[in-house]
Amino acid sequence: MCSKIAGNLKQQDFFKRVIASGRLSHSYIFSGISGIGKRMFACELARSLFCRNGSYFTECSCSSCMQVKAGTYPDLYIYGGNELKVENIRQISESAGMTGLASKWKVFILDEAEKLSNSAQIVAGNAFLKTLEEPGEDCLFLLITSKYEMIMPTIRSRCSVVDFAPLSESDMNNILSNIRPDMDNMADIIKVSGGSVERALMIDDLKIGSLINEIESRNFKKFTDFVLNCNDIQIIKSVMEFIYPAALEKYKTTGIYSYCAYGEYILEMLKRLNYNINIDLAKHDFVSKTYEVFSERI
Repeated sequence: MCSKIAGNLKQQDFFKRVIASGRLSHSYIFSGISGIGKRMFACELARSLFCRNGSYFTECSCSSCMQVKAGTYPDLYIYGGNELKVENIRQISESAGMTGLASKWKVFILDEAEKLSNSAQIVAGNAFLKTLEEPGEDCLFLLITSKYEMIMPTIRSRCSVVDFAPLSESDMNNILSNIRPDMDNMADIIKVSGGSVERALMIDDLKIGSLINEIESRNFKKFTDFVLNCNDIQIIKSVMEFIYPAALEKYKTTGIYSYCAYGEYILEMLKRLNYNINIDLAKHDFVSKTYEVFSERI
């Protein structure tokens, strides 16, 4: 099912110009971090092509647009990463060679397209490459990824790349206020979510704020279990960004220098996590340092 998009105005303007000029390519890669609306944008682009009223990226209630929104339009094919297998790629190839059922366009959206490069799905990737080399008439392939570098080079070379930036704080606030109006610490979560709605929702679900309270109460079990079992570097960074102001506040109220040094440690770790470091060692070091500082008796 497709929903209304938010943000990504540059991408909207780009495709409006391309469609109006008749220069729409047959394949694009939508690249950017997860949770910023790439799949929604792909659905909206498809809806714009199918729209009976020519409403590009604007609301419309024609029968085609309503079918797209309901996920029932016959010429729109959407596949998730785990569905990118040989049998489905063959189905895509067959459908691409057929005449559209309701429109001259046939749009294929492949989410998590980097999974075509997995060793278990490499056969599917090679099969899809053949489809890209000989696309059917009026076919549009939209490959979505948050790991562009993992997509097969031969597939990348046959697609135009459209980069998607993280959402602005204003867009994030509008979206989260609509889908989760009761979110605690929304402004703080937006600041550390990196412009990703998906990440903001994960942070809220994990109640990172409560982790900070437990650390300050010298109850480290929940914090330790969470950090050591978390494999999302961005979430780990979000925890650090939440703890940082708490450490500085402790320094201001107690005058104990170790809290200030801990704040500097957090800033250094945030820099290091942007590079290729051993994440497991970094997590254990983070837990150890946090315990060492916050377990001090005042």
